[in-house]
Amino acid sequence: MKGKRRQLVMGIILVFAANVILGLGIALLRLSGFGTDPYTCMNLGISGRLNMNFGTYQMLLNALLFIPVFILDRRSFGVGALVNMFLLGYFVEFFMYVFSCMGITIEGLAGSLGIRILVLFAGIGVVCFGIALYLFCDLGAAPYDRLSVIVETYSHGRIPFRWARVCLDIFSAVVGIAMGAVVGIGTVIIAFFTGPVVSFFRERVIEKMFGDLKGQASNRSWPSPHNM
Repeated sequence: MKGKRRQLVMGIILVFAANVILGLGIALLRLSGFGTDPYTCMNLGISGRLNMNFGTYQMLLNALLFIPVFILDRRSFGVGALVNMFLLGYFVEFFMYVFSCMGITIEGLAGSLGIRILVLFAGIGVVCFGIALYLFCDLGAAPYDRLSVIVETYSHGRIPFRWARVCLDIFSAVVGIAMGAVVGIGTVIIAFFTGPVVSFFRERVIEKMFGDLKGQASNRSWPSPHNM
């Protein structure tokens, strides 16, 4: 009993830390000016058009998406889903504020291509590490991450997760473009390479660092490399 309680407490701590790390990574992607992940891109575009705080808009959209996702897939519910849904957007805003206080802004980096490239790849690495840690906790997933799983499940495999996710990401990017968000090489790299990088962190880093806390971490049911 104590062991299970300890695992739960550590899982909650880790899932919170994972979302803080994700917030930092997304903030770095925004600073690079090369575009963010498709979902963030869409939310930045729409929140900007509505003149609404990014964190508040993302929280509201996640809450709206959560209703049909929960009805169709109750396994998606958990502490991890709640933290990701309601706090991730604010973590991103927090780090953007910290960077601005340090004098590091999107406009300030605009003329430094080399630094922007470094920030881009640093952001991708941080985001992938955060996703790997977030999934390791296995305490629920954000609605956007579960939509493609639901499509695959209810189509009985006729629409594989990979293609459902690609279509969803393309749709999100198109909406982001229409709303005036930045879609760049960073968005493309994230769309195609997040899965393999997350798998690397999961297998080579996360499980070795925290496997003992989960007991059977290496035998967990993980998404495929494209399930990102």
